[in-house]
Amino acid sequence: MSFSSVLIANRGEIACRLIRACQGIGLRTVAVYSDADRDAPHVALADVAVHIGPSEAALSYLDSDKIIAAALQTGAGAIHPGYGFLAENAEFAQSCADAGLEFVGPSPENIRLMGSKIAAKAAAVAANVPVVPGYYGADQSDDLLLAEAHKIGVPLLIKASAGGGGRGMRQVHDLADFANELSLARAEAVAAFGDGQVLLERYVGSARHIEVQILGDRHGNVRHLFERDCSLQRNHQKVIEEAPAPNLAPDIRAHLLQSAVRLTQDIGYDSAGTIEYLFDATTGDYYFLEMNTRLQVEHPVTEAVTGIDIAQWQLRIAQGDALPFTQDDIRCEGCSIEARIAAEDPANGYLPETGQITAYSEPDGPDLRIDSGVRAGSVVSHYYDSMLAKLIAQGPDRASAIRLLDRGLDGFQIAGPGSNIAFLRDLLAMPDFVDGNHSTASLGVTYPNGWTAPIATALQQAQAVLGRFLIQANTYGSNPWTTLGAWRMTEPAGRSGAAHYQLENGETHIQGRNGDYIIHLADQAPISVSNAALSGNTLCFEIDGLRHVADVHIDGNTVTLHGPDGRASLAVLASDGILQSGTESDHASGNQVTSPMPGLVTEIIAQVGDTVSIGQPVVVIEAMKLLQTLTAPCDGEISEIRCAPGDNVEKGAVLAILTPKEET
Repeated sequence: MSFSSVLIANRGEIACRLIRACQGIGLRTVAVYSDADRDAPHVALADVAVHIGPSEAALSYLDSDKIIAAALQTGAGAIHPGYGFLAENAEFAQSCADAGLEFVGPSPENIRLMGSKIAAKAAAVAANVPVVPGYYGADQSDDLLLAEAHKIGVPLLIKASAGGGGRGMRQVHDLADFANELSLARAEAVAAFGDGQVLLERYVGSARHIEVQILGDRHGNVRHLFERDCSLQRNHQKVIEEAPAPNLAPDIRAHLLQSAVRLTQDIGYDSAGTIEYLFDATTGDYYFLEMNTRLQVEHPVTEAVTGIDIAQWQLRIAQGDALPFTQDDIRCEGCSIEARIAAEDPANGYLPETGQITAYSEPDGPDLRIDSGVRAGSVVSHYYDSMLAKLIAQGPDRASAIRLLDRGLDGFQIAGPGSNIAFLRDLLAMPDFVDGNHSTASLGVTYPNGWTAPIATALQQAQAVLGRFLIQANTYGSNPWTTLGAWRMTEPAGRSGAAHYQLENGETHIQGRNGDYIIHLADQAPISVSNAALSGNTLCFEIDGLRHVADVHIDGNTVTLHGPDGRASLAVLASDGILQSGTESDHASGNQVTSPMPGLVTEIIAQVGDTVSIGQPVVVIEAMKLLQTLTAPCDGEISEIRCAPGDNVEKGAVLAILTPKEET
């Protein structure tokens, strides 16, 4: 089928990526957007844009009728679903065909077959591809699943049959927890995919996650584009991916690639797709996990090492083109590594961060690629996934690619919501990763108690105070004595006054003028700076003749720094301001259960009058497609429930109040 216009049924960085892919081969593009994305970059990038509804994905990006109507309204001949949302929805693919539109992806039959992990396992077995031992049956009764769990033993995984990306996946280490984890896995699966079916698998704890990129056309040709390693994961979601997989024996690589092609040919696949495996490096055994019948988030690393534009070939295959290259024509050269940059707090269980991006700047370099869906002024919403951008580095060898990626991450500047950039840089320095011996268990082994965010250094604290002072001085003019509330005329006669601020670790003050200042930090030796100046957001100063440069951004009382020491975000208040303690943002403190982030209340577990123990589940919320159970902060009785299922709540909202046990 020939088409000249494509509607992109997605948002964010993948929508921008696909719009550029279409433009690269002369195709007109149509974007769709919700209320939350009215001013998003993908909307401006497309030739035409159509509003499709409220911010909730279920009422916009997941509403297939609205998307098909938008395509027909704008004269689009094809729909590209990207990934997520409707990308692996067989009914949507069929609806496109029924409306006379080309679905840029595989056939509905392929999506349906491989979209069910249960059916996909059967297809793999038929193609003589080994699978992880487990239960993949149609009987979904609680009693049978528990019996099968006993057969498999712990640790085991409960996985959504229709799912991916860690949603609907629960790890069980004690069978006493199985019933509760099964309930949560089903709830996440229904919320994310509309299908509560699950399968059970033996948990292979120290395996590597390796996947093979496939291209198949409608003329029976299938080619592999070599493999990727996606073993660095948090909460079963990938954070660092690379091509090719390091330290993979040539015979193992050959077997993986051949089995992927064999399975793809067996099912008559005709688009871009990915066969995913678990690989046990200690035994050399590999197991089929699933097939993703769509473009993968990590596809750029494969494009970098093969020189093949996978997104464009998806479009060309949908137009009926045959793959012009043989398997021997495809070469894997050099190494490419990708990091997923997300608005989240890795030091706090990877909780998503929301809010307006007040400053945004991308690194630049000949061997760096950035796929981004945001800009300064973009609002990160709890309605969608937390990923902001992908940074891809390419080098002649793996060590070079790691260095380039680390330098690129250092050059990224994001102010407003927190990001995982410091976490990503630490991952690149992990000995197991540097040696190429990492596995899906590496993060848990390296950070058994969770990753800890770096503490702001004395120099960073001084930069934050100096930056805030100079920004205020530039804003209010040259007479801070009458304009800055932080200034006090309390110094001895004949000497300049001081501007007093409050940091989390105590009061600080800065004194001086004309570029020469002394910054007094609590419990630190004074720091003297000279030739300090602020141009735009660039702060320059000297200490003992050594020049320092940092970018400074202020959002309310928060000062965000980007400099040689990395990113730091500090609260800097006038001395009469009030700093919140860290516990005030916790979701369970005192006698209240509060929301740790904006989200949707999905379930009220405890009711008014119930007696609960500390740690007992009270409320479940959904944010950025993940469920989080909020628990009782103390022993006591539920005295108030201030929310209901379906409520959208803000960060810090009080959801329940308890009367502590000692007061009952």
